[in-house]
Amino acid sequence: MLEQVVEQYLKLFPGDKPKLKLLLKQLAESQELDDRRNFNGHIAGDAIILSPDLTKILYIYHLRSGKWQQPGGHFDKGEDGPWSTAAREAHEETGVRLGKRIGPDKNNQKVPLHIVTGPVNPSTAKNEPSHWHHDFRYGFIAESETLGDIEDPGIKEAKWFDLKQAMAMKESGHQVLTSIERMLLLLK
Repeated sequence: MLEQVVEQYLKLFPGDKPKLKLLLKQLAESQELDDRRNFNGHIAGDAIILSPDLTKILYIYHLRSGKWQQPGGHFDKGEDGPWSTAAREAHEETGVRLGKRIGPDKNNQKVPLHIVTGPVNPSTAKNEPSHWHHDFRYGFIAESETLGDIEDPGIKEAKWFDLKQAMAMKESGHQVLTSIERMLLLLK
């Protein structure tokens, strides 16, 4: 299933193919991309969440990275796919109620807005070496700006940022500005 999602994504965004060599290699080798101990690279599902009036974006303050970034986390064994991971992580990390999903393929909501392969720093606390994440980013519009309880102890806070302010932030994750720009184009 994941192979077909990536194939469809690359039909829509062929210019991204050179940046996804590692992911494509791992898919061709049938590596377990839902295994977070696969330090060659594994998949995460991220959520780009806009407010109902489309003027704000929801970020989390991640304690480990020490940065404001989009909600997201590991694609776990048994999950439907990174599209489910993105929605689950958004709820766990912010308590937000998600409304409409915004994606580049109206016929297949499993195709993400953006796929980004990026490095992850080592963690002695988790006994993890440096490794790679393949972030599958999905767009959502929240039902409201109301946030609920944060269930993830690795998240200090969730907060809405003015979209213009967020677009000026340089430290908010691997290529997240491209993800936001793609979502905004789809909403025009």
